[in-house]
Amino acid sequence: MKKVSLLALCLVCSTMMFGQQAETKKEKGKNTEIKPVLFKDRIILDFFSSTWFGLNDDVKQKAINFGFNGAVMFDIPAKKNSPFSFGLGLGVSNHNLHSNAVFGIGQGYTTITTPIVSNIDYTKNKISFTNLNIPLEFRYRHNRSGFKISAGVRVGIIADVHTKYFGHDPLGSATQLRIKNYKIPNKTKIPVEFTFRTGWKFVSLNVSYMVTKFFEEERGPAINPISFGITLCPY
Repeated sequence: MKKVSLLALCLVCSTMMFGQQAETKKEKGKNTEIKPVLFKDRIILDFFSSTWFGLNDDVKQKAINFGFNGAVMFDIPAKKNSPFSFGLGLGVSNHNLHSNAVFGIGQGYTTITTPIVSNIDYTKNKISFTNLNIPLEFRYRHNRSGFKISAGVRVGIIADVHTKYFGHDPLGSATQLRIKNYKIPNKTKIPVEFTFRTGWKFVSLNVSYMVTKFFEEERGPAINPISFGITLCPY
C-alpha cells in the first residue's frame, strides 16, 4: 500500500506541474492560446475506508478499514466535443475488515463468525479480499471548470480471500500466534459494486457499495461493505 501511495503521489505531482503552465504565451509578437490540461480519468486510484453491514451484534468492527482500488480505463466520448463519455477498463480492488470476529466453519460447511473473548490480547485480526474487475462508468466532464461526475458498476472475480491474526491464542492459552488462513469457504464468486465519483480535475470523492453479499446466501454471514474515500486521476 505504501509503494502504491508513493507512486500515486509522484504521478499527481508531475501532472500538477504541467497543469500550472500559463494558458497563454507570447510567440512571434502575438499571444497563442494553450488549452488547459484535461484529465480524462484514464488512470484511477481510489483510497477508501469501508463500513461493513450485516455483521452480528456481538461483532465489533474498527471505525477505519482501509482499502484500495486501481484501474486503467479507456475514455470513450458519446460524440465529438460532448461533455458526456463512457469509461471501460480493467481494475483490481482490495477490501479489509478489522474486527473481533474469527471466521470459521460451522455445521453443514457454512462459514460462521465467533467473537474473540474480551480478555484475549491481540494486535491484528482481519479478513481481506482482492478481486479483479471490469469497471464501466457513465461520465460527465465540464472542460472549462474541470468539474466532473461519474456513476457506474464494477463486476469482478474474487482472486484472494484470507484472514490474518496476530496475538494470543483465541482458545485461551497464553501462546503467541501468527495465523494466516486462506481456506475461507462459501465466498461469492462474482462481486458486483455500484460506484459514484465527483470532483475537480485530478481529485475526487468516491463512494462504492457492494450489492452482492460477501458470502453465498445462507452459506455465511450476510455482510457487504460500503466505502468512502478519495480518488486521484493523474491522467
